[in-house]
Amino acid sequence: MAADRHAGGRPRVLPYSALGELIVAQANRRGVHLDQVAADAGISYPTLSRILTGRISSPRMLTIVALADALGLKPERLIVPQRRRTG
Repeated sequence: MAADRHAGGRPRVLPYSALGELIVAQANRRGVHLDQVAADAGISYPTLSRILTGRISSPRMLTIVALADALGLKPERLIVPQRRRTG
């Protein structure tokens, strides 16, 4: 099943507050600083900061996958759950 999509065809990521909280919580659980998470994901710390604060509201899927990998998560954890169709 495809992830829920918004205009532009990108999968929708969690709202920035939930996404930021999940990234920070997982980094804390792993004992990793956010600058290391950014480096492990191949993005700059300012880019990660913009994602965490919502200034980048729709990160590219490659970025989401890289962040998930850096945090030891499945990318699906960072994407809005798909709505089930009824009827």
